[in-house]
Amino acid sequence: MEYIVQYREDQNIVAATAKGEWDPRVDNDMVREVMEIVDASGGAKVLLDIRELRFDISIVRALERALEVREYRQEFKTVSRKTAIVYSSVNEKVDESVIFFETVSRNRGLPFLTFTDMDKAMAWLLEDK
Repeated sequence: MEYIVQYREDQNIVAATAKGEWDPRVDNDMVREVMEIVDASGGAKVLLDIRELRFDISIVRALERALEVREYRQEFKTVSRKTAIVYSSVNEKVDESVIFFETVSRNRGLPFLTFTDMDKAMAWLLEDK
């Protein structure tokens, strides 16, 4: 798994792009880097582009991952930062796992939404609500 994290100052967005085969250890490094930049920026929103990331995780693993991400966010006090996750809908199992991850995250107080369209994700992140 490879990733790039950038801060888009003009939009106040931390954008992370990941590709390759999903690796939970590398993903943890990416999440930590994103949270460090969010913390340093004073409140950036997060765009996570995983359209080129290959993953095949179970519903149970999606639950565990949502709980792990919440712990990271609590550590950095960034629980309330909006996060748009853009992914590729390659099959029903991926869709179910991503939607379940979103649901668990939102139920734990994380303002996450998942999208398959980058323009819709950006519109949601940049809206004034």
